[in-house]
Amino acid sequence: MKAPPQKAVRGTPAKANHRKRSHSDTLLLEASSRLLAERSHVDVSLSEIAEASGLNSALISYHFGNKEGLLLALVRRDAEAALAELAQLLALEISPQEKIRLHVHGVIHTYAKVPYLNRLMHMLLDSSNAELSKEIARFFIEPLVAAQTQIIEEGVSIGVFRRVDPMNFYFTVIGACDILFCGRPSLENVFNVDQLTAEICDQYAEFVADTALRVLKVSI
Repeated sequence: MKAPPQKAVRGTPAKANHRKRSHSDTLLLEASSRLLAERSHVDVSLSEIAEASGLNSALISYHFGNKEGLLLALVRRDAEAALAELAQLLALEISPQEKIRLHVHGVIHTYAKVPYLNRLMHMLLDSSNAELSKEIARFFIEPLVAAQTQIIEEGVSIGVFRRVDPMNFYFTVIGACDILFCGRPSLENVFNVDQLTAEICDQYAEFVADTALRVLKVSI
């Protein structure tokens, strides 16, 4: 059912030109994503985002309220894409072991595509805004932990996994995946790796997946 048109409220932007607004907030998110992907930190200014998007910085306030609102929207956009892929994985009729392996590869793939995601998420989680932290936990971390726990329980139920603490598993797997993209100085200065190729990411994902599966394996 099509909703009736909304009246503009004084002091807020009218929604008559919805197509233009949708296009411009998408451009702002894409510009922010490009800027953050090029950096090893999550510091980005409104003027940099505006210049990269080719839009006026006032549109950031118009669409997102402030920079924090923009960054939260970026985390939500990227998290929703990752969780959609995870939901597809859960529905596959494959073994729990293969689900763990594909899950780890999926996390690595997500960080390769959006390497700033975990850093940005934790910056927002550390914000003095308690409601912001709760919102991120609700729409991203809780569903991720629930999915991991579901896979583990599938393995426990058929006797191929032992039961482990979901918190320990979450921090072990996500932390191991994240450090590859946070450790650029070590990659360059110690291991002479100046670029994370698809081959390196795949090899590392296999190593992390093997480690996770050894942790989950039932002791004989």
